[in-house]
Amino acid sequence: MRKVSRGWMLAFLLVLVLTITALPVQAQINTDGKATPTKSDGDYYFVELEDDPVATYDGDVKGYEATQVEGQKKLSMKNNDVKRYQNFLSKKRSNYKSWLKEKSSKAKVVEEYSVTLNGVAVKADGINPDILRKGPGVKKVVKSLKYKPAMNRSHSIIQDKPLWKMGYKGEGIKVAVIDSGIDQNHPFLTDKSLNMPEGYPKVPEDKPEWKKYTTNKVIAAKVFSPDPDVTPEAIGSHGTHVAGTIAGVEGYKDPSGAAESPLSGVAPKAYLGNYNVFPCDDCSAESIHIAAAVEAAVKDGMDVANLSLGGEAEPGFDLLAEIVNAATDAGMTVVIAAGNEGPGSMTIGSPGTADKVITVGAVTNGHFIGTPIQVNVDGEERTLPVATSDPGGMIREKVEAPLQVVADDDGKACSGISADLTGKLAVIKRGDCTFTEKGLAAQEKGAVGVVLINNSDGDPSGMSVEESVTIPMVMVSLSDGDWILSGNDVSAMLDPSGIREFPSDNDSLVADFSSRGPTVNYTLKPDVAAVGANVYSSVVGGGLSSYNGTSMATPHVAGAAALLKQARPSWTPQDIKAALMATAQDPKGEAGPLDVGAGIINVHKALNPAATASPASLSFGLVNKTGKNNKKTYKVTLKNTTSKIQIYTISTDKKLVKSNKSILILGKGKSGTFEVTALGNGKTVGEDYQGYINIATVSKQKVRIPFHYRVVK
Repeated sequence: MRKVSRGWMLAFLLVLVLTITALPVQAQINTDGKATPTKSDGDYYFVELEDDPVATYDGDVKGYEATQVEGQKKLSMKNNDVKRYQNFLSKKRSNYKSWLKEKSSKAKVVEEYSVTLNGVAVKADGINPDILRKGPGVKKVVKSLKYKPAMNRSHSIIQDKPLWKMGYKGEGIKVAVIDSGIDQNHPFLTDKSLNMPEGYPKVPEDKPEWKKYTTNKVIAAKVFSPDPDVTPEAIGSHGTHVAGTIAGVEGYKDPSGAAESPLSGVAPKAYLGNYNVFPCDDCSAESIHIAAAVEAAVKDGMDVANLSLGGEAEPGFDLLAEIVNAATDAGMTVVIAAGNEGPGSMTIGSPGTADKVITVGAVTNGHFIGTPIQVNVDGEERTLPVATSDPGGMIREKVEAPLQVVADDDGKACSGISADLTGKLAVIKRGDCTFTEKGLAAQEKGAVGVVLINNSDGDPSGMSVEESVTIPMVMVSLSDGDWILSGNDVSAMLDPSGIREFPSDNDSLVADFSSRGPTVNYTLKPDVAAVGANVYSSVVGGGLSSYNGTSMATPHVAGAAALLKQARPSWTPQDIKAALMATAQDPKGEAGPLDVGAGIINVHKALNPAATASPASLSFGLVNKTGKNNKKTYKVTLKNTTSKIQIYTISTDKKLVKSNKSILILGKGKSGTFEVTALGNGKTVGEDYQGYINIATVSKQKVRIPFHYRVVK
């Protein structure tokens, strides 16, 4: 994800997967900048009506049976009770539409909802939006906001390949990609062995010609936009990149030769659904259209939905968060990017703040795709691996020149450059402004190229640079940058020799850009983390590219959810979430729940957890230092998911939280409870306290439950 203010911003063969930065315009490639706030034009509004939607209706209307699913069931749109209740809601919406037509001839209902929301979306031309609240049966009116879109070595990090050996590759599982479309003809997404499922492909009834955007792998093609002329066709590459990470075919060889090992998605046999909410190269999407896409995915029978997108979260009620929660209630596992606003706290984007979804942070990969350059520092010559830029800033011809360190803005050059750089390669530090701004600043001063120094440990990352930057831009690691800065006589040679794969030991570090918790409502997010840096995957037109962002981490988890759903068809969305969280593992370096939630997913362990917890994480919120509210308690239900009786030991950091039980004995399939209390006494006001409840069996199988609270007066 990328940052957007009030805007929605996204012996098995080794597999490469792409990673993009998700922003609250969560799905953009890493440009490194802070997105300019974009406000809704004020045209679009959700009008929520009083009766519950199908996904959460509990039967309180006389003559209509409950439609909410229970236990291991999944909502079926063919169910007679569902059909009857939908008709009931349709009549209520018709009453509102008739009233609206009388009030304004220009205001127009552009979307209708019944499954995840009961209501309509209105384009409020020619009417004061406050009038919308006065219609029959209105519960609330909420302004629509705008969103934007925010693998080879990664398999060893998330441990999905052991499930392939067991025969679980996502067969039969349907994954909705709510994004910028899918290039259905991309060879990485072409699998002739698959059969079209019964009842598919899914396209609008009045658009049968859109079947050309489907295949026996991409089994749905729909678009959600105010523009009546757009189609589901993928224009931008974000959604295609995400789709490749989720379900790219197994053993795909990179035609360019850059990737040394064959590629594969996490769930290579899964089906994909194209729900295009960004049907252009660089556009935003109204939340009313994202909501419609979520609802369509539920109606179409999708098992998993990937939303590598987001926007700035605000405290209190969030209608889109409620809609994705309702989608999970309907039986669809929803996976959402945390955002790319890190490393600051409270930067989780919406709708990743929703409590029932799986919100994903990003860690680094075990490789990056780049090119070698030659650097000479005081007579010592080294070949350094660097990340490159696209579409601007590409190395198009050989450049050999002395390096000159830029001093402006502590070396970041965000306010321009004062020195003459004619004939020089500018050395600039990463941070505070976009790559494009840095490149243009150097270009205007006569530089023949830019060597950017990364601002955090780990590998350099690929850069999204606008085509206005015509000089080459490359990024070196922080350690290589320090070596360059140590010299007095420094030069470099950049050669367009082509990109290749560089293996790395810098895997499993928390990505600097990954948004951190808590949420604006002081709840604990993200839930888990996965590879989101230097992810190599499919792009529109048949090629491959490397992206960075939580947008890229999210499809790793969506693919993992597909594998688990195939292997454990009775598991609900909350079961899948609990299993992934219970078995997650620590990243490298210093990190806690506010950085990675329960940790980096381990799909192999999640298949057979020692137990699962409900809730899977403990968000105590605000805890007073003194007085009556200086303690808060959660009741945790622990379920024995193994095939035999288990003795569980429960351990905590007793300075932070206390458990009322240290041992829990549970029979096969049985559940038991214990209570955990957060302690505000003696803590520092304004500080966040976090950690893990650690649970272990006699055989040393482990389960973890992350917790968090903030101390206030």
